[in-house]
Amino acid sequence: MTQRQAVAHIGAYLWRRERWGMLFTLLFGIYLGFILSYTVDAILGSNEAIPKSLNVIVDWIYLTMFPSFGLVMNKSAWGMWRDDHYSRRLAHWRTMPIPISSIVKARMAQSGLMIPIIGGIYLLLQYAASQNLRDTLTPMQMVQFGLIWLCFALVINGVYIWAELSLSGKGYCFFYLGYFVLVTVLSTLFVWQEIYVFQEVLEIIRSGHGGGWIAGLAALAAAALWIGYRATVKRIRSRSLPLG
Repeated sequence: MTQRQAVAHIGAYLWRRERWGMLFTLLFGIYLGFILSYTVDAILGSNEAIPKSLNVIVDWIYLTMFPSFGLVMNKSAWGMWRDDHYSRRLAHWRTMPIPISSIVKARMAQSGLMIPIIGGIYLLLQYAASQNLRDTLTPMQMVQFGLIWLCFALVINGVYIWAELSLSGKGYCFFYLGYFVLVTVLSTLFVWQEIYVFQEVLEIIRSGHGGGWIAGLAALAAAALWIGYRATVKRIRSRSLPLG
């Protein structure tokens, strides 16, 4: 089986088995974008001091949920701790004439499609629902704002995919929850020091520096995905996988 055939085979399998999980992730992104628009509107429109907890919430959601738009929310994902479905599926693929590199490429392609689609809808809903966000950014500036978060999400997904294909179910759950805890701590510390990540990104765009940041983050995302790809392939080769 050639590389292209293998990637197409796995891609078709992922679509058949996980399309409802992808749809659920999309619906979650729609819900989150709509709900968060009210908080964003309040932060950008208030002339009075607002609770710092609102900034923590917005920063936390952007830093954790935007990368999560590249993950499938289905029964298999929620049962990782108990079932370790991903390891068993990987073991099955390893019995077939499928190059390891094709497995990783197909999984990265899945995230590479989901993040811009779901993330784009998530941002579009906020832009449509928040008058103050529309007053802050022009439509073109909003596109730049989205590209910065897209690049960030791809960086994190390079690590997520490594964990998904390299660790056991319990190990992946610990890793994923650890990232959430780390972001919670960092978001709280940043806001305590009056560093508001969401608003800092807005200011980068408004000040006309968005192009440089996008170019730099795009290069970082490409490097992170390449390093993640190489590390994941190497790790799969050395993994001891369950037989059933």
